[in-house]
Amino acid sequence: MGEMSRSIGEFQAWLQASPPGTMVDARVVAQALSAVPPTAGPSPAEEAASWRVRLWVVPPDTRLGVAELLEALGRTRSWLYRHTGPRSPGVRIPHRKLEGELVFLAGEIRSWVVENEEVVVPARGAALVVTRRRRPG
Repeated sequence: MGEMSRSIGEFQAWLQASPPGTMVDARVVAQALSAVPPTAGPSPAEEAASWRVRLWVVPPDTRLGVAELLEALGRTRSWLYRHTGPRSPGVRIPHRKLEGELVFLAGEIRSWVVENEEVVVPARGAALVVTRRRRPG
């Protein structure tokens, strides 16, 4: 193929036109692929994961709609509207409106969850060691 000043499209066309069994140096392929800009968007693993997981790994400026937030928090639609309305029973969920639709930012939701969750039993710092006493006898 010669020098790698050619575009990735030309490289793909060359590969498709080459006869079966053509061997290509892996370094040539690696160099051609390095010219391809990284894809913007979720990785296949993130795409397959539920919003319950994705909420914690997507970039903070990722926008979520009502359906995604309901899946992420495992709550009902009525719960969500109760916590975004002006008469919310607690701290309102941070949100925006776009043409009347609620929009949420993942980073703001993560912060809201951490700040408003109640830790009932905190994790232990050290490993729990259980010893058994021998019964006398």
